[in-house]
Amino acid sequence: MLIKINPKDGLPVYLQIVRQVKHQVVSGALSFGQQLPSAKDLAMRLLINANTVAKAYSLLEREGVVTCRRGSGTYVAENPPVVANMRTARQRMLPMLTRLSVEARQLGLDREQVAVLLDKAWRETEKE
Repeated sequence: MLIKINPKDGLPVYLQIVRQVKHQVVSGALSFGQQLPSAKDLAMRLLINANTVAKAYSLLEREGVVTCRRGSGTYVAENPPVVANMRTARQRMLPMLTRLSVEARQLGLDREQVAVLLDKAWRETEKE
């Protein structure tokens, strides 16, 4: 499991861990039943407090992404909701993105120009 903490992210460290674990579960980099490093081991690797990792793991457990077995460790849960939610989100977004792509091509925009515009729009919505 690869986790990288960015102190300039603005997001609390425990939420950075949560976000990255969810991403790895959705992408398949972490699979059902796979054991995550102990909070202590991950904290040592990331040079952070073990309580921060424990807080992230606790939140992931409440969300059904992982299961914590006392004395055994933390494991990726079977059918975590985040995977089903991501599939649904992708299914909903694809038609909209297809229409966006068609419209952009008709306007003569290339992929990079659309990516820049999407990034700008994304940043604008983060301010709300």
